[in-house]
Amino acid sequence: MILKYFKQITKIPRCSGNTEKMQEFLVEFAKKSGYKVKTDKYGNILATSENPKVCFQAHYDMVCIGDYKNIEIIEEDGFLKAKNSTLGADNGIGIAIMMDLMTKKKQLEFLFTNDEEIGLIGASNLEIKPKAKKLINLDSEDENLYIGCAGGFDVEVNIKTKKKPYFGEVYQIKIDNLPGGHSGVDIDKNHPNAIKEIVKQLKDNWTLLSIKGGERRNSIPRECEALVITESKLKYPKIENKGKIILNSNELIRFLKALPNGVLGIDKEFDVVNKSLNLAIVTNEKVILSARANSKELMDELKMELKSLFSFVDCEVKIEDEYPAWKPVKSELADIYQKISNKNLKVIHAGLETAVLGKYFDEMISVGPNIYEPHSLRERVEIDSIYKLYKEIEEFLK
Repeated sequence: MILKYFKQITKIPRCSGNTEKMQEFLVEFAKKSGYKVKTDKYGNILATSENPKVCFQAHYDMVCIGDYKNIEIIEEDGFLKAKNSTLGADNGIGIAIMMDLMTKKKQLEFLFTNDEEIGLIGASNLEIKPKAKKLINLDSEDENLYIGCAGGFDVEVNIKTKKKPYFGEVYQIKIDNLPGGHSGVDIDKNHPNAIKEIVKQLKDNWTLLSIKGGERRNSIPRECEALVITESKLKYPKIENKGKIILNSNELIRFLKALPNGVLGIDKEFDVVNKSLNLAIVTNEKVILSARANSKELMDELKMELKSLFSFVDCEVKIEDEYPAWKPVKSELADIYQKISNKNLKVIHAGLETAVLGKYFDEMISVGPNIYEPHSLRERVEIDSIYKLYKEIEEFLK
């Protein structure tokens, strides 16, 4: 039934920021399953029984890339994937598991949160208080048992550039169809960043007409394009130039080259990235960065490092959508689940809603199936891993 439910919800629009129909579907499903349902103005849904022992939580929005309006699921070599779009296994498999558990009429509680992928918006503004004191988050993406996660923030940098008309040969530099991926869990996989790859090719004495790259704040950029003007003959395609107003770009090029990108630190105890920066989006003078760190101290350290870098360029800086880290705690809940599942205790370098939901619960863990390359067109989920996870949950609930 889990795969049946998952395939059902892929037909319902649920891109972050456009989840109303999915909310209506889940509310109706929970009511038909015999649960008392509450919602809040942020789109969160709480379905509860009389005396819940455990609360299961997942977010119902998804990152939409490609032909997401018509998701076509392909089953191949033991995996589910989508044709020409993100699959939405992140976090659709968690939703499907919760739907199946609902039909079993156990003493459980289910929290469906909204707009996680664009800044933990639902969970951060939750207006419905859960009854249960133990939380199992279903948003992990491999077969480990997570007891901590990264916090993060976005940085919007507006470079103050001068503009002037310029006449000359215009060349197009373009990179596309790179792997992309999640800017947290995939940041250590050495996937090339399309913006950085373009920037490597730019010379300080070239004049930059325009640059545009990146798709989502929380994705490693797959595509980037720059138009440059130079007196030198270049190997790139020529573009007609009609004397446009252009960027005075030397400072911008140097800034983009100087920006760190990728893994900035490692936690040896949990063998995980503990600090990173992703150059996510560039639109001419506007640069958007996605920063992550596994503790408040490391987040403060990263802010100071960026502040020092920004001092060398004339710019305006805004820090947005900040969310906290979830500090690792080896709880009784984690101990019980570890004995049943024989899983490793880990910390994930990505944001989980446990970081902001901790004030409602005494103990929390996060689990999930094997999902590979989320937030990209190659997103896929291992089918056997889904059933393995569900059996663990059933054994735990006994």
